[in-house]
Amino acid sequence: MLFKTDAEKAFKVETYLSPEMDAAIKLWEQMESGKPPWLQDSDGRTVTFWNTIAEEWAKLITQNIDIKVQGIRSGEMPEKMQGIIDKYFLKNARDNIHAMVFWGGIMAKWDGEGIEFLKPNMFLPAEYDSSGEIKAAIFFSYYQADKKFYTKAEWHRFETETKDGVSTRIYHVSTKAFRSDNQDDIGREVRLSETKWKDIEPEFWAENLEKPLFRYIKCPVYNFVDSDSPMGVPCFANCTEELRWLDIAMSTMGTETENSTPMMMVDQSVIQYATMNGIQLPKFIMNTGIDLSGDGSKPVEQWQPQLQVTSRKEGINFYLSVIGYKCGFDPGYFVFDGQNIQATTATQVRVTQKRTADTALSYRDVLDKPNTNGDGRVGAIHDIAYIINAMLVINGDVPLSDNGNYELFCSFADLLKNEEEDAAMDLQLANQGYMAKFRWLVLHRGYTEEDAKQMVQEAVEESRANAQDERLFGEE
Repeated sequence: MLFKTDAEKAFKVETYLSPEMDAAIKLWEQMESGKPPWLQDSDGRTVTFWNTIAEEWAKLITQNIDIKVQGIRSGEMPEKMQGIIDKYFLKNARDNIHAMVFWGGIMAKWDGEGIEFLKPNMFLPAEYDSSGEIKAAIFFSYYQADKKFYTKAEWHRFETETKDGVSTRIYHVSTKAFRSDNQDDIGREVRLSETKWKDIEPEFWAENLEKPLFRYIKCPVYNFVDSDSPMGVPCFANCTEELRWLDIAMSTMGTETENSTPMMMVDQSVIQYATMNGIQLPKFIMNTGIDLSGDGSKPVEQWQPQLQVTSRKEGINFYLSVIGYKCGFDPGYFVFDGQNIQATTATQVRVTQKRTADTALSYRDVLDKPNTNGDGRVGAIHDIAYIINAMLVINGDVPLSDNGNYELFCSFADLLKNEEEDAAMDLQLANQGYMAKFRWLVLHRGYTEEDAKQMVQEAVEESRANAQDERLFGEE
């Protein structure tokens, strides 16, 4: 929950969450819980296909993701950073990216020991620059104890202090705690010492920071909900109506299937006779409550429902195609009956799936990409590494001399690479003498270079021995 007005009053600061974005976030909350608003006034059900979309993107984006921290010089910084990145980012990378795609963005923030990832219902932007980068924010945490509800609000921002004519840029964090009898009310302010956050200082300052101790990881999707907002929207934000239609189509087909059992409709007189004589009728008997024949000459009539499977599947696949395309996938990526795009060669597969790969790469660029000035790489992963480095120094876990003693290397799976075709081409090169055969075993079978060379040598020796045996046999 977001106590926007209360937080603004407590810190005397303006936050930026428009009514449109607030309504959108609440809609996504309903969808995440499997209770979209269109189910409230109907008997339909949801297939929560938006979760499938987010999970598919998370899988493609994080496929074979790896982050390595190396030291520029001797020191403990690289090892400590690697441990935090492994535990707080790589271990749950797929879940975190799923949340980023689903919510349009998530906030990465230091939590005292590592990095936590917050959904947009856990923070409020308080300042952002002309490029939309959030520079100040209020973060919320909650817990319940002894029938009381506690809220922690942290206001992170940069301030400029002037002393003796010299201006210094200071990073400032103010923390307040609140206690309430009602979960929907922030209540009154209490001392941090009265809560489980008693070890947190109400005011924290740090100098020489170039970036905030948080990073908003934003989806590369145009925010048509509120184009002036610094916050992002999920990839399915522009096809909510189609997702509603998909739910209707799937629910209709499911209802038809549930009611597809053949039934026997019987005359009311049959029901009366069975009741009077204690006869238990089978489940497939349907009591219409009316006289079927009028004169009782036809007391039983069979009813066989007709399923509209073909037309239903066509409708469902149409919605899947529109939804998939709007979310950045290639046409036909999602198919109800499990069919795949047919292509005769791996090259054609690469072409037909290029839109999907390009979209996944645009998401990866949010995490890691070359700097536009050609100097190194930038992205959310690098900003998270900066936060870890800064907090390790601030907390005294490494000496100040070790500040900045790291280089970050990120890698992902090549989504456009076709293993079978590449292996076949390299094998042809090896057979024609343009590539060492042991190299093929290393690249495509995972052998170490030493083992691969030994295998090739054994094969060569065996081939020579066989050739010698054939010559000897021929002489006889």
